[in-house]
Amino acid sequence: MNILRKLVNRFEYLRFKYFGDKVIPMSQYPFVSPNGIIATHISACNHYNAGDTFLPVILRNLFNDSIGIKKWIDKPVQKKVKPSDISIYNSSDIVIIGGGGLFLKDTHPNNTSGWQWNCSIDMLDKIETPLVAFAIGYNRFRNQEDFEPIFTEHLNRFVEKAKFIGIRNHGSITKLKNYLYTQELKDKLTFQPCMTTLTSILYPKLFQYSKKENFIALNCAFDRQDMRKADDKVLTSIAKVISQLSETTKIKVYAHMTSDGKICSHLDKLSVPYEYVEFKDTTNMLSAYSRPRLVIGMRGHAQMIPFGCNTPILSIISHDKMQWFLDDIHHPEWGVDVLNPSFETELFEKAKELYNSTEKLIPILKEEQQLLWNITQQNMNFIKSIIKNK
Repeated sequence: MNILRKLVNRFEYLRFKYFGDKVIPMSQYPFVSPNGIIATHISACNHYNAGDTFLPVILRNLFNDSIGIKKWIDKPVQKKVKPSDISIYNSSDIVIIGGGGLFLKDTHPNNTSGWQWNCSIDMLDKIETPLVAFAIGYNRFRNQEDFEPIFTEHLNRFVEKAKFIGIRNHGSITKLKNYLYTQELKDKLTFQPCMTTLTSILYPKLFQYSKKENFIALNCAFDRQDMRKADDKVLTSIAKVISQLSETTKIKVYAHMTSDGKICSHLDKLSVPYEYVEFKDTTNMLSAYSRPRLVIGMRGHAQMIPFGCNTPILSIISHDKMQWFLDDIHHPEWGVDVLNPSFETELFEKAKELYNSTEKLIPILKEEQQLLWNITQQNMNFIKSIIKNK
């Protein structure tokens, strides 16, 4: 297993060396159209976390399908914005930042904004092209220390400057309002669901989304494990539940990044039979999430992507954003909080019920997805008007 892990790490190193933070399209779905506009895209693209790799891909497909983009200019969110970048921004027709949980202090930490976009207020003020924030979120963990004071100042100027502020869940909107000075700025925060929730609509011919196979997929996240409160007791409870479920169906462990595989040691202690799947590219991940009868996931993308593939979900809630998403799709019951005293019992009972209700759940998932699509189309029409009136 150690040799395999070393090979995986070597593969990741080479992939980053040659692709860096470049956004790579799926071959069937190009990012550009001949008669489109020029867009600068500021994203947190990386090739270490499969969900974060997919975000800029699906955003570009959405914008190309809805508006038409003839050229994309890549700008990594973490690189400090310089005057040369401002010249590029202002030569574009639109500047898009997103998606993802960019409002987080300890990923790409900086003293210029207090969140992931490393852009000073001085540089922000020099942007003349319409600025659009799309499907970004408040990603602060439970009990994580608050943002530095610069965050509040920067956020207010950012919201004031942007023509559209699309926030990916209502929970994030509520949290961000606490940092904004005026009602006018608070009212600018607009619900824009993550593009990943729209996967089957944007890629309708990629897979047979309604055809499910008899297995359960499990994803557990291990980055910031202490903040997630996913201690050995919780992980042992998850392993016990999966052990019980494995008596009646197959189990697959899905890893968005190498560290997600740490759950395997807990399963091995109980001799749980499972197949380990570590995602290598976007198509591989979407194929995997389109197939299970149920996904039990701890990552935000391990609930939003399967939802987007019309696959039933059960969320292990170790971050508030997980519950916020379930609230937005009107099914708060599709999750179990790790702080729940009855966590193990409820996780098993809900998993068993959802697994046996696949045929009933798929139409419900599609109905909720259509509501998110309608909201997205309204927002895209507004963004079109911004560009037209530039």
